[in-house]
Amino acid sequence: MIPAEPALTRASAAMPCVAPPLMSLRAVRAVFWKEWQSEWRTRASVKAIALFAIAAPIALSFSVAGQRLSPEVLAGALWTTLLFAALIGLSRAWVKEEENNTLALLRLGCASEAVLWGKVLWNGVLLLATQLAAVPIFIVLLDARVSNVPLFVLALLLGDAGLAIASGLLGAMSSGARARGALFCAIAVPILLPLLVSASWATAVAFGARHDAQSALQAMAAYDVALLAASWMLFDFVWN
Repeated sequence: MIPAEPALTRASAAMPCVAPPLMSLRAVRAVFWKEWQSEWRTRASVKAIALFAIAAPIALSFSVAGQRLSPEVLAGALWTTLLFAALIGLSRAWVKEEENNTLALLRLGCASEAVLWGKVLWNGVLLLATQLAAVPIFIVLLDARVSNVPLFVLALLLGDAGLAIASGLLGAMSSGARARGALFCAIAVPILLPLLVSASWATAVAFGARHDAQSALQAMAAYDVALLAASWMLFDFVWN
């Protein structure tokens, strides 16, 4: 007869985040690493986000060729591009769980908080990676002059944090629906609209507009904190 203890040890080794009562960094890291390996095999989310984020500035540059756009218009175009690129790609983190029938395994193997923050962390890294290529192309093709680089980087980081956190909660809410992608976009756009407005305002100042960026940055930070708290409180209900 095989002792029970070695069998439990082998099961724990095979599943890196075995349903702990509290979230642990090891469990979050395990979910993040799972997302990394899954994306590396297919690269579906990277391709979707990068394709839109790079193609949109190219199309815009042809439509406004020879025109000098104001900082406000440039900032709005940039964040509209980044928003829709994120909506196209970030929902894949949950859609593929439904398609591969792995949601039940995640529920059994990981605490809900670990699943949420592992996916939020992955979405943030994915956004940053694609924007490293997309944002310089936007700046070059549309002749956007960044007069305040620290403000521009801070606005991008705060905006990416909000997009990543929102996609973690809203993606889980829409993952069980039949039209997952359409539902995710339908509920995400109204919720993310305040963040988009504040991010556009702060970015316009970074592009040279004569406004006060402090209120916009404060609004973005407050939005991110409120969204973080809401996700922490509601995700367990949505997940189970």
